[in-house]
Amino acid sequence: MYIRGGIRARHLFYDSWRFVLIATIWSTFIVTLYEIVGIELLAIPILPVSTIGIAVSLYLGFKSSSSYARWWEARMIWGEIINKSRAWSNYIHNMIEMEDEEEQTRTRRDLIMRHIAWVNALAYQLRKTSRLKESEHSHIFDYRRKFSDLSFHQHARSYERHLDDQEAEVLSHYSNPATHLIRHQGERLRELVNAEKLGDRRYVEMMNLISDFYDFQGKCERIKNTPFPRQIAVFGQIFTWIFILLLPLAFLETFARELAAHKLYGIHALEYMFSLVPFTVLISWIFFMMEKVADSSEDPFEGGANDVPISTLCRAIEIDLRQSLNDKHVPPPLRSIDGILY
Repeated sequence: MYIRGGIRARHLFYDSWRFVLIATIWSTFIVTLYEIVGIELLAIPILPVSTIGIAVSLYLGFKSSSSYARWWEARMIWGEIINKSRAWSNYIHNMIEMEDEEEQTRTRRDLIMRHIAWVNALAYQLRKTSRLKESEHSHIFDYRRKFSDLSFHQHARSYERHLDDQEAEVLSHYSNPATHLIRHQGERLRELVNAEKLGDRRYVEMMNLISDFYDFQGKCERIKNTPFPRQIAVFGQIFTWIFILLLPLAFLETFARELAAHKLYGIHALEYMFSLVPFTVLISWIFFMMEKVADSSEDPFEGGANDVPISTLCRAIEIDLRQSLNDKHVPPPLRSIDGILY
């Protein structure tokens, strides 16, 4: 998630220079054919192209709203995970009471560390696959940054390090470790009930909270595994490119009319016609960026610069829960990298 007040120019350059180059070459090619080669049939009326531009704008607005709705739902789910994680810690510290203080401390730590592992396992599973390409540098669109740091959930060790070796080994055989971590939590609570170290009413309350965690995980998996409707995404790109390709053709007639009105000839006429190129490139770039903004919000768990910063949220949960244990090894909050939280 980009948190800087403004997006750096170099990030915009990295992610759009190829398009600017293509648009410049295309516009220059069209003007050259029209003005130098003399193919005047290239000019088309601007009104139909303007109509297409209005339609594309409305379509991209709908696409952006739909994409943002998915992003915001994902952020709301993780907000609930944070709140319920704090409630889980509170339940553990106030509902589990044992005469043996050492056993009580060990039990509380076991349940809290397994929950931290679950949060990290969920984040890892959401980022395990991605449609984005990997890069060593920060990008606004189309790429996710490659990290070796386990805090960014690109390796299974990001959650296994919070478990003992035996449990981590058992989980490695499951395709959905996060689900089985929650199941292990329920089994541990059942053991406490059987040992008469947790009352039935308290057990029910804590199991209801575990059910909430299953619910949150299912909602995240629904967003992850249900792609943004391809007909909306693909046709948005097609319509945008049709408009971009037609734009210089539509401007030819307009610029030629202005040329005649100002009675420009020779080199001045040529210069005036080629001034069409930067205007075309600018308008094309705006529509290109509109489509990219919508596209970048479609899937909020890919690990890109515009996604929900689940690694940062996992670290916030870990800090809160470790501090509740009076742990001396509390990690620092994750900081932004180039103005981006991951």
